[in-house]
Amino acid sequence: MLRLRQRTKHLIYAALSGASIVVILFIIYLIMSQNHYKQTQKALEQKYDVEINRLKEERAKQMTQAWVAGRQIEAGEKLSITDLEQKEYPADRVPSDVIRSRDSIEGKITKITLKPNTLVTDSLLYEEEAATNDLRNREISFVKIPAVLRSKDVIDVRIQFPTGQDYIILSKKKVKDLKASTLTLTLTEQEILSLSSAVVDAYLHKASIYALTYVEPGIQLSAIPTYPANDQVLKLISKDPNILKRAEHGLSVTSRALLEKDLGALTPQTASEFEGKQVEYLQAAQQPGQTLQANESSNMGTGTGH
Repeated sequence: MLRLRQRTKHLIYAALSGASIVVILFIIYLIMSQNHYKQTQKALEQKYDVEINRLKEERAKQMTQAWVAGRQIEAGEKLSITDLEQKEYPADRVPSDVIRSRDSIEGKITKITLKPNTLVTDSLLYEEEAATNDLRNREISFVKIPAVLRSKDVIDVRIQFPTGQDYIILSKKKVKDLKASTLTLTLTEQEILSLSSAVVDAYLHKASIYALTYVEPGIQLSAIPTYPANDQVLKLISKDPNILKRAEHGLSVTSRALLEKDLGALTPQTASEFEGKQVEYLQAAQQPGQTLQANESSNMGTGTGH
């Protein structure tokens, strides 16, 4: 009986020892499996990270930073970085002259009106010429101006003689300021002398001095001045400076008289028709692909009629 009990104890100890070994081996297996899983997971994560970084680098190479208009920017307006927003675009979807650098935009001037979100390219901008020492602001009230002329518009100033001869005095000048029939232009010394000669010429020979606006000044090239300054007139001005004042006053009175005459002949029906044409003009100007030649011809007709 005693032997049976001892044998039973040995069997129980053996069973417990075996079970303990199995549990220990199982625990070791679990630990090793867990470590293997973590190592595999880590290796997989590293592989994914490498692949993600590679894709990001490829995408970065395929994308480019560009600037777009943050609001409507009118033609001839000087750009500030606050007017623009930076966005990302596929590199193969943007023009080759797209502007990426902030310094390449600041202070430049727009050639055309930029709608919001319009991509800014180098061909849409130009740099203002440096001011020379002989530049002066000249107030002019003797030029017959178009009825639709506004400040910041760009004009040619021309002279037409009774013989039909027509010359360009000033080319592509921006109207710095406009009050009633008096406009302010920035001129060089040579342009001031040429204009003075033309004023006296117009006074002596009953010619008319008038202005024509550019349709797309940012795109159109400037006309070449063709008016030959009269040496005799310049000598006359130097001998009698008052003749220039008399000539300017005479032309101013004539221009105002013509304006009063035109305004007096304006009927309600004519005013209504004019307003309708202005609406049509603005609508046409907002649509791409409109023929600029037709508009330019219209402006030419308006100027020569004055």
